[in-house]
Formats: sequence, C-alpha cells, structure tokens
Amino acid sequence: MDKKYYFIVNPKAGEGRKLSHLSEIQSFCQEHNLKYETVLTKQPKEATNLARKAAHQFQVIVAVGGDGTVNEVVNGMVDSPAILGILPIGSGNDFAKEIGLSRNLKKDLKILLEGQTKEVDVGLANSQYYFINGLGVGFDGEAASRVRQFTKYFGGYPAYLMAVLRTLATYKFRKVKITLDQEHIMEQRILLIATCNGKAYGGGFNVAPSAKIDDGLFTVCLVDKVSRLYALRHLPKFTKGTHLKLPEVHTYTARNVIIESDDELPSQADGEILPLNNRFSIKILPRKIEIIVGK
Repeated sequence: MDKKYYFIVNPKAGEGRKLSHLSEIQSFCQEHNLKYETVLTKQPKEATNLARKAAHQFQVIVAVGGDGTVNEVVNGMVDSPAILGILPIGSGNDFAKEIGLSRNLKKDLKILLEGQTKEVDVGLANSQYYFINGLGVGFDGEAASRVRQFTKYFGGYPAYLMAVLRTLATYKFRKVKITLDQEHIMEQRILLIATCNGKAYGGGFNVAPSAKIDDGLFTVCLVDKVSRLYALRHLPKFTKGTHLKLPEVHTYTARNVIIESDDELPSQADGEILPLNNRFSIKILPRKIEIIVGK
C-alpha cells in the first residue's frame, strides 16, 4: 500500500521564511507522485488535535516547524500506528539534529521519502504531557517562557541565550526533592534539573551529551544552586557539553523521575511551556513511537 503523508505546517515557524517552504513541499510530493495533504495550524496546540485525527488515516504524519511543533504532533500521535516525519524549519530544531536531519529542506524531503525508520523513547510527565526530546524544571523552564520575546529578533540559540541572560538576573532558586527510580537522591536548592531523552535543547545547549533516544533511559542533569556570576562564566560549557566536569553538575540515568517542591515550579517540555506545578512525575516509555531518521 502506498504511504499517505499528512503535513502539519506551523506557519509561524521559519524565522521570516514565510510559506516559501510550503510550495517546495507540494512540488516535491507532486514530482514523486506522493499521496499527501497539507494543513496549516492557526493556533497553539492545534497540531495535537490534527495529528490525533489524522494518525489512523495517514501512514506518515509530518511535523513542519520547530521542536514545539514536533512536541504537539507527538502528543497527538502516541499509541497510533502512524510514523512521525520531521521537516525542521523552526527557530529551535534540536531533536531534528539528533535524528540526522540537516535543516536543508531538499535534503530532508529526500530523507522523508528514502530514510530509515527507528523506534524511539518518549517521556510522559504527570500522566498528561508527552515529550520526545527533554523536560526541564526550574531555570530553563523560566527561560523558555521568555524565548518568544526574542525570536522576532533572533532564531535558535541566540534567542534562547538572550532569554537565559534575562532569567539569570531575576531567577529565584527553589528547594526541591528529587527521587530517581524510587530512590531518594537529594533535597536542596537547585538551578535546574533536566530530564533528557535527546542530547540538546534550547537551540544548541548540549545538556546531556551521553543521552540516547532509544535506550529506555532518561539522562538526568542536575545543577546545584550557584552564584549568578558563576553560572554566567560557565554558560559556554553547556553548548560544548563540557559542563559535566563542573562539581556543581551531576548526571544520572533513570526510568522514573519525581521532582517535588513547596513552590510552584516553572517547566518546559521540548520548549513548550507547561503549567506551574509543585510535583512532576516523569516516566520513560521505551520505543513508543516510530520516526523517520537520516542515515
């Protein structure tokens, strides 16, 4: 049976490229005689509902946008037989890089047609929010809420960097209790805790360089409370993955992560802002979704 492709396009993604990529996608599909439909999202979270409705009618659901668009589509596709494809045109495309995509639309369209598929893990937070790349609680959750202030001026890493610098100036360190696989790890004030499936987020922050998307485990990166000056001085290490050598940075692997606090904590999943919460119960769902990957 010929595959049918359903392209869910975020028209606000692409850093000013407008919709030039849409005509390129349509031309490619017509040239290769593909059965396809395209739809443009009109509001946040719409991609989830579109993916959910299409997942039993189309063999391949393609997220056309950044990490946030991918997150919305994943939340609509879990437990369906459909395969996930990604065309990365957003301001942040960390997961696309993880699976060997290039951000060159012609090359990525060819991968969509000819690429291999792979079953990868998915995270689930509070029995409600799926994520495929990573979930951050604390500092990066607050920084993520500020990113959109800067994406109209910058894309990807520069926008996230500006949000990080703004957040550093005002961030309130919260005390948290962290439990990994039912074993209590610590209770203290932290800068952030990142529960990672993929290696990087935030447009290029290499938070968990040892993470693998198909090993059935999270890589958890915990950063102790540090001075703002210290955090600023060592910020470049997070882009290179050399922050792991710092004594205030701790990494673990776990299948289940529980984060608790007396405070309402900011958080983000694949760059999407989650509601404030004082408890996060996060579990890994091994090889939960099939995706098209580059070689």
